Amino acid sequence: MSSTTVSPPDAVTAALGLIDAAACLLLSADVWQLPGQVQADALAAVERVSRRLEYGKLRLLADFHRRDVAGEVAGVSTRQFLKARLRLSSAEALRRLHAVRELVPSVSPTGEVVEPELPATAAVVASGDISSEHAQVISSAISHLPTGLDVSVVAGAEKALAGHARKLDPADLRTVAQRLHLHLNPDGTLPDDKPSRRELTFRRDAYGMDVIRGRLDAEGSATVQAALAPLMQPRRAEDGVRDPRSPARRCADALVELSEQSLNCGDLPTIAGERPHVTVTIGLDDLREGTGHATLNTGAPISTETARRIACDASVIPIVLGGEGEPLDVGRASRTIPPGIRRAVVARDIGCVHLDCVHLDCDQPAQRCEVHHVRHWANGGATALNNLVLLCRHHHWTIHHQNWQIAFQKWVPYIIPPPLIDPEQRPRRNTMHDLPSG
Repeated sequence: MSSTTVSPPDAVTAALGLIDAAACLLLSADVWQLPGQVQADALAAVERVSRRLEYGKLRLLADFHRRDVAGEVAGVSTRQFLKARLRLSSAEALRRLHAVRELVPSVSPTGEVVEPELPATAAVVASGDISSEHAQVISSAISHLPTGLDVSVVAGAEKALAGHARKLDPADLRTVAQRLHLHLNPDGTLPDDKPSRRELTFRRDAYGMDVIRGRLDAEGSATVQAALAPLMQPRRAEDGVRDPRSPARRCADALVELSEQSLNCGDLPTIAGERPHVTVTIGLDDLREGTGHATLNTGAPISTETARRIACDASVIPIVLGGEGEPLDVGRASRTIPPGIRRAVVARDIGCVHLDCVHLDCDQPAQRCEVHHVRHWANGGATALNNLVLLCRHHHWTIHHQNWQIAFQKWVPYIIPPPLIDPEQRPRRNTMHDLPSG
């Protein structure tokens, strides 16, 4: 009886067909009918198979890259092929090529099989016991080991981490890696203590938000956290309801406020002879009528109302544009709130004039406030004491984007809640900053 030999192309094609068929079966299955334990086992099994498939992709990519198929056929690099054909980001394409080098055996010019850089990790990745995230933790830990260690020590460390990865999640594995560094370099400088490795990047996502990623050494991180701590405290409870912001949101707000305070103090170094500043571009008609949108100097669009809020207390440079949008005349910068007027507003209001709710007054001091035009200057509002109030950043946003109003009674600002809060819309005054009598 003769046996049939399957050629490699046929084997790969057959394997891909089976994978696709299995995926179709899984997608069409009535998983809601499975008992809970069966579902749990199925989740674990699918995860293990998907991890093995991830390693299968790396094996295919390794040979594709080694033979430079993309270069021979299309005249592009493997990374460019991955971006164009698989629609991967540049960062993800580079990550996969890096993983190939670390986890997939290669073939030398003489035909010998060369082990990957992380052989123990490669074995457990191929088995499906650990994820690519585990592998990245091990990769980072090994790459940052102290220089000069014996090869056998490095190999032992990698093997130990791969063993721990079978039982730990990536976060706990990272902790083990840090302890390993302490053990192997007890008297040296930890990688996290090197200021040279500090980094911070801003990347725009599909929804117009900027994603911030970075790393700080231990001392730098402690410094930043100490500066943010007093600014990220929860706001006072409103009628028993605690500050709804998550710790992460409060930290983000604190970072923005800290940066605003730094810009306002005027002590930062200049850039090309100018103080650092945020630029907002908007047409005067749009600013007056609340139509269209504005653009920041980062290129990000913002709403007209946000532009109006920023313009309340800012340095304004009028620019006259020609018919083709070319700048014809650039005027001089002038602050919407002159220093003398600002001092008068601070002397009167002391702090934010808003109410956290109907019965609670905002307690934010003047140094954490912006000056707000009750009637916007773009609509003819005067930069005068009877048209200006102090508002903290949170309540400045509230005034511009929600239905609270401000009115003056005998030169004193009163807050008028929206009908949802008070159907009668009775004016109320913040008395938090009143001087004690007697």
